[in-house]
Amino acid sequence: MNSIKLADNVYWVGVKDPQLRIFDIAMEIEQGTTYNAYWIKGARQAALIDSSKAAFTDEYLANIAEIMPVDQIDYLIVNHTEPDHSGSMAALLKANPKLKIICAAAALPFVKNVLNADADLTGVKDDHVIDLGGKKLLFKAMPYMHWPDTMMEYLQEDRILFSCDGFAAHIAFDSIYADESKVDIDHELSYYYDSIMRPFGMYIRRNLPKLDGLDIGMIAPSHGPVFRKDTAGLIDKYKLWSADKSEGLKQVAVFYASSYGNTKRLAESITANLGKQGLTTKLVDVADLNEADARDIIEQSRAILFGTPTFNGDAVRPTWDAINLLSTVTITGKKAAVFGSYGWGGEGIKLVAERLTGLRLKVFEENFRARLIPSDDEMIELNSYCERLAEFIGVGK
Repeated sequence: MNSIKLADNVYWVGVKDPQLRIFDIAMEIEQGTTYNAYWIKGARQAALIDSSKAAFTDEYLANIAEIMPVDQIDYLIVNHTEPDHSGSMAALLKANPKLKIICAAAALPFVKNVLNADADLTGVKDDHVIDLGGKKLLFKAMPYMHWPDTMMEYLQEDRILFSCDGFAAHIAFDSIYADESKVDIDHELSYYYDSIMRPFGMYIRRNLPKLDGLDIGMIAPSHGPVFRKDTAGLIDKYKLWSADKSEGLKQVAVFYASSYGNTKRLAESITANLGKQGLTTKLVDVADLNEADARDIIEQSRAILFGTPTFNGDAVRPTWDAINLLSTVTITGKKAAVFGSYGWGGEGIKLVAERLTGLRLKVFEENFRARLIPSDDEMIELNSYCERLAEFIGVGK
């Protein structure tokens, strides 16, 4: 029997994907993953929480059938519509055309796009309750944790929080319970948060208070093991990780790439100038970039500067690699500027500025450029540029 009992009439009916090593194209994982789904039966009705990735549809349906015929289930609760949790939805509906689908109100258009067929859909909002008969599910909308349609459920009688992708980890578990696992759970939780949740820290901070006052004895996420010990400590981890790390800071991060030392010279001069004007600076050579450290530096900075040379009409790859980290952290409200040395057209500087604008940073309208080796006059102009830049960043604010 592949289904696993969590409480009376509450079962895990998900599937394991132990061989997976690249999640969502970009995230390297070592332990595989699971696509968790849950079955709950009350005295009157039964519900499923989530479906599975499409490739595992047959296994998912078989796990449900071990407990109850699929066509006797009343509700499918869609915690969010990401394909790894909604891929089996159409097959489930085909097996049970009378199935009622419950989702966050924000998920309604997404569910329609997934199914491309008529269905009995209901969008619910915060604090809606469905009573299955002695099993009451309290719904909590958790937008952008990490999808706009994310929601969680609290099973009141059994004190279980079904947390969607919150508090998840990519582990094809040996034991369903985290406290019995041989894997370094804390490492996997932190890695998952950094890779998937971290860009949405602002929304996580807003959403976590919705869990206050709930007596949570177990947290059952959409990936990885279930947590039945120290659930408050797990929630506290998310509070710590999602805390606003830039509030009140004056730090300016200066990321640069330099082939022959010319852009480095500009970066060092900018760093020194801004320091004289009351700003804390952090100089980072992107050729030696540590991604974890760089994420912390970005989040702890009021402004992020990028210095790049131009090769073949473009910025160099290490510069783009550093810029790509911006989408993995919270950058709302941050400011940016671009500078660099060039030989011909200097297009790389312009392209970086355009990309930063596209990421919705507040980009300083002046890009400082020096051709090849910066002259004495250009270095004097750089001093004036830094005064204007410091005013843009906001000294003393």
